[in-house]
Amino acid sequence: MIPVIILLMMLAIQAGLYFHASSIAGAAAAEGAAAASVARIPSEVAARRGQRAAENLVIEAGGHTTSAALVAVNIETVTITVEAQVPRIIPFFPGSVRRTVIEPRERFTTELSR
Repeated sequence: MIPVIILLMMLAIQAGLYFHASSIAGAAAAEGAAAASVARIPSEVAARRGQRAAENLVIEAGGHTTSAALVAVNIETVTITVEAQVPRIIPFFPGSVRRTVIEPRERFTTELSR
């Protein structure tokens, strides 16, 4: 009976770690997309800004990324993918979690063009 209780506790802790890493990856992707969606900057600068913002948020939250954040910037949207590492207690759980955010780029229009 005691081993079953210990296994259930370990499963609950592992699930908590997974959802925490998922939350970090999602927040980092959203932060990076928001940073990269700023108008009037070149796409390359926007991509670097978004990647840096996402990776900084992961570090500040105490997480680890498995690779650099992937950022794609075009005229209308910014797409960023962050993959965060999940600490493992139980071997069959996934070792990483990936989250993607797509955000429209900001556009400024004049009053006459509305």
